[in-house]
Amino acid sequence: MQKQLRILSIGQMNGLSNTCLHRHWALEKVSDKIDVVNSSGHGSLWFRIAYHLFQYHIPVNLPDEAKANYKIKEFVDKNQYDIVWIDKGITIYPSTLKYIKEKQQHAQIVSYSPDNMALRHNQSRQYLKCLPFYDCVVTNKSYIIDDLKSLGAKNVLFVNNTFEPRFHHPYDLSKVETERLGGDVGFIGTWEKERCDIIRFLADNGINVRVWGSGKWNEYKWSSPNLEIMGDGLFSEDYSKAFKALKINLCFLRKMNYDQQTTRSVEIPACGGFMMAERTDEHKSLFEENKEAVYFGSKEELLEKCRYYLQHNEERNKIAEAGYLRCVNDDYSNEGMVRNIIEHLN
Repeated sequence: MQKQLRILSIGQMNGLSNTCLHRHWALEKVSDKIDVVNSSGHGSLWFRIAYHLFQYHIPVNLPDEAKANYKIKEFVDKNQYDIVWIDKGITIYPSTLKYIKEKQQHAQIVSYSPDNMALRHNQSRQYLKCLPFYDCVVTNKSYIIDDLKSLGAKNVLFVNNTFEPRFHHPYDLSKVETERLGGDVGFIGTWEKERCDIIRFLADNGINVRVWGSGKWNEYKWSSPNLEIMGDGLFSEDYSKAFKALKINLCFLRKMNYDQQTTRSVEIPACGGFMMAERTDEHKSLFEENKEAVYFGSKEELLEKCRYYLQHNEERNKIAEAGYLRCVNDDYSNEGMVRNIIEHLN
């Protein structure tokens, strides 16, 4: 008889587009009983001040505005847990983790974060002090394993990025939705100079590009007749629908985090979208080049491939379908990732 699994899930779970919430949904699927502590609430002036002070190496804790530490102890006092899952616990105190271990020695405490937690702008004073007390620190950044160990993590596990089937899947689009969210080439995401330079290069060479993103993107609204800046991001179902509606989805990697893959690396194919991504070894291990996704190593190669695949609809659609099937058949889902972590813990 399979052992029943009880989990305490802690994280910032606001908004349907929130990947922390998606991982919580996966935890619900693998547990027999789950309790939740929503640690959201990082919007105060003092939180922002404390964050910036920490960036200047001043030893200031981030305020726990959600009172997550108190709520965790309340749950631990009342229930026995097999796993305590903490999603990017930047406001969790080491004393809280010690309290869990004192009360429940068999409970395994897991840290997960989709960010590069070896970089200071993602850390907190509490997070750094907590690292030695986690039974397992999970990261989707393969290149920071040694860094996390040098910061005190004892057991570091690398996992690939994932998708949430409830949210990321091929939608049946109406003609209106295809026109509203589609186009030749598109990008959904924040501004970075290299991304902007490449997109402007495509537009200057006759490729029609649509960008969903706010902030600095708005400075380029009228820079080219071939570049359409939508002025906002895309959220909820529109985010997933756009991947299917666009003929070519650009997938850039975040340079400030030194990424080799990103959430979109899996979300785009999972939504049935054709992905044109920066070429890395991790991308090539996730999706076979020119069969399940297409990669580029320079803006010139990207331009050449955009021109080619915009003219070869059948080949483009075949690659998009193969990428989707790879996501499903190799189980790149959140649930698949969570089950792999549980197997690792066991």
